[in-house]
Amino acid sequence: MDKAANDNRVTQLISILSATLANIDVEYEFELARIRVTAAPRLTAMITDTVRQRHVERRAPYVRQIAELRERIREE
Repeated sequence: MDKAANDNRVTQLISILSATLANIDVEYEFELARIRVTAAPRLTAMITDTVRQRHVERRAPYVRQIAELRERIREE
């Protein structure tokens, strides 16, 4: 595969991963909104912290993979 085709595939993969991150972020915002409406006030902070940590953990592999792909493009 030539460099241009490879760069195009990597760019497409970055786009797909970025869209996945956007979906994860939207789900997170909906979850926070649901918590604000339904959780008991004394539990809201604790639940929000748990959801925030889960959000960071869900995003991490995608962020890492995007960074690796961008580095690959720079190195080529």
